[in-house]
Amino acid sequence: MISEAALSEQSHASDAGHSVEHWAMNRAHQIVAHQGMSLVEAAQCLDHKRTNANTYALRKAIMDCLVEALTKGPDRAMVAAE
Repeated sequence: MISEAALSEQSHASDAGHSVEHWAMNRAHQIVAHQGMSLVEAAQCLDHKRTNANTYALRKAIMDCLVEALTKGPDRAMVAAE
């Protein structure tokens, strides 16, 4: 599976000069693709422990992204992630 850092790098390389909305959509897609799919897989396997862990990982990824956008501002969030 592709690491989140690699996904983030890939997204931000193509985001240079684009709007905050574009950055946000790409980050949301990355989070859902990585943490969301891990959560789905755990739930499908009926693995309660992994489901809980992946629920918290998804929640943390969303929270970290929001904090990054709020603390660094829209333009800085895009540049900082590059």
